[in-house]
Amino acid sequence: MTKLYYESHITIDPVFDDAREMASELAKQYKFKLATLIMRKREADEEKPAEDDTFMTGHSKDYQDISARTRGLVELLQTNGYQVRRYKIEDTLVDSRSNDEWGLLHTNDA
Repeated sequence: MTKLYYESHITIDPVFDDAREMASELAKQYKFKLATLIMRKREADEEKPAEDDTFMTGHSKDYQDISARTRGLVELLQTNGYQVRRYKIEDTLVDSRSNDEWGLLHTNDA
């Protein structure tokens, strides 16, 4: 059992326009969200968009759930012609978004 939640990431080749919209719709079927950014892994010409990775993320408190959804989405993406480059599931132990248990973040109450 996870302390907070499991987070799954699926990375596909970069997609744009209609192909990106379809990838987003496929991701939603498995409760994943397509990231609004494209992950840059190496230096790129600043004049053109980064064309490295498109990725999507899903969350669950249950490992069986997130693993089944990850597997299902990978297979669905491949069936629809997307090149899946990577998938991973991480166990989140600390997340200041839900609880700043270390007290490191300060709010501006001005």
